[in-house]
Amino acid sequence: MTRVWWLALRPKTLIASIAPTLLGWAFASSEGSWRPVPAFTFLIGFVLMQIVSNLVNDYADFERGADTDARLGPARVTQKGWLSAREVANAAALAFTGSFLALLFLTWEGSWQVFAGGAFCLAGAVLYSAGPVPLGYLGLGDVLVLLIFGLSGVCGSYVVLSHQVTREVVLAGLSMGLIASGILAVNNLRDRHTDRVVGKNTLVVRFGRRFGQWEYTLAVAGAFLLPGLAWLLLPEHRSGSLLTLGGLPLAARQIRAIWTEDGGALNPHLGKTAGLGLVFCLLMSASFLL
Repeated sequence: MTRVWWLALRPKTLIASIAPTLLGWAFASSEGSWRPVPAFTFLIGFVLMQIVSNLVNDYADFERGADTDARLGPARVTQKGWLSAREVANAAALAFTGSFLALLFLTWEGSWQVFAGGAFCLAGAVLYSAGPVPLGYLGLGDVLVLLIFGLSGVCGSYVVLSHQVTREVVLAGLSMGLIASGILAVNNLRDRHTDRVVGKNTLVVRFGRRFGQWEYTLAVAGAFLLPGLAWLLLPEHRSGSLLTLGGLPLAARQIRAIWTEDGGALNPHLGKTAGLGLVFCLLMSASFLL
C-alpha cells in the first residue's frame, strides 16, 4: 500500500516544484537574505500544492472518464482501482490543508501579497482538473503551469526571504515556467487522441501535433536562451547566469526526441524534461553561489 500511495504522489514530477524553489533560494542567498524557517516552509507548502494538483488530477480525470484502459501514460491509482476515489480525494484535502497552513505562516511572516500568490497557486492546483469547467479542458493549462511552476515558484521563494522582487528573478521564473510548460506539452502530445474523445481541449488537441512539437521546442529552447538575452538587455543581469547555456546540448537532445517519437514512447521524456528544469536551476544557482 505504501508503494501505491508513493505512485499516487507522482514523485518524479515533484522536481517541477522543488527546482523553482531552490532557484529562488539561490537568488536570496547570493544577496545575504537566507532565512531557513520561511525557506523550508515555502518548500513544504509548494510541494504539497503540487501534490494537491496531482491527486486532484488523478481523481477528477477518472470521474470524468478521461483516464481509461486506453491511457498511454503511467498508471493512475484511481483508474487502476488501487485506491478508491474517496481515498484520493481525502488525501488531496489533507495535502491542501498542509499547504494552506504553510501559506498562512508565510503570510503572517511576510505580507498579503504572499497570501495572494499562494492562494492563486492553490486555486490553480484544484481548478486545473476539477470544478464545473476545468482549466486544463479549456486549453489554459499551459499558461497556468508557466505562472505557477515558474513565476510563482521562483519569485515566491525569493520574496518570502527578501521581501522584494527584481526583474532578474522574474526572468529566471519565466525560464523555469517555460520548462514546466514543456513538461505539459509532452503530456498533451502523448494524450491528444484520448483527450479529444473526452472533450479535453488542450492546445495540442485544438491545433494538432505539429503545434505541440513547436510549443515544446520554443519553450525549452527559450528557457535556456533567455538568460543570454537578459544579459544583453538588462544591465543588472549577472553574466554568470550564462552558465545555463551549458544545458543547451541536453535541451537539443530532448527537442529532437519530441520530433521523432510519439505515443507511449514520450513517457520517459516527461521526467527528462523535468530533469532539464533541475539542470537549469543548478547551473544558474551555481553561477550565483560559487
